[in-house]
Amino acid sequence: MAKEQASADRRARPRRPAQPDVEVLLTHEGLELTKCRLRDISSDGAFVENHNLTLVKGTDVDIVLRFRRHGRLTHCRLCAKVVRVEADGVALMFGDLDEMAYTLLLEVVYPDQGSIDDKIDYPSGACANPVLSVDPSPGA
Repeated sequence: MAKEQASADRRARPRRPAQPDVEVLLTHEGLELTKCRLRDISSDGAFVENHNLTLVKGTDVDIVLRFRRHGRLTHCRLCAKVVRVEADGVALMFGDLDEMAYTLLLEVVYPDQGSIDDKIDYPSGACANPVLSVDPSPGA
């Protein structure tokens, strides 16, 4: 408990429980997508659960978030670094984000706020591999 509290105290922003409809895939060195469960998330990091991960602290990864935005399936790739390893998963700290990635991330973190395109100030910087795609089919 004290260890968990110490980690939480170092975070720049509090983590929120993840929404169950957000799918998460992890890639390492551009290889293999691994499906994970998103336990919690903030605008600067997340904890992803997967008992089969063999990552070590300091490893650079990409995290792909899949979720519905305005009725369409959306994918957002964020660069991140492993900052803690536990038996059931890893804690990640996101790298610099471009404006679109930051907007989409905030919609995952704060789903009850709806679209927040016009409500935020964006950070500067860009992820080394920012990727965004939106499925054009509104149904599915």
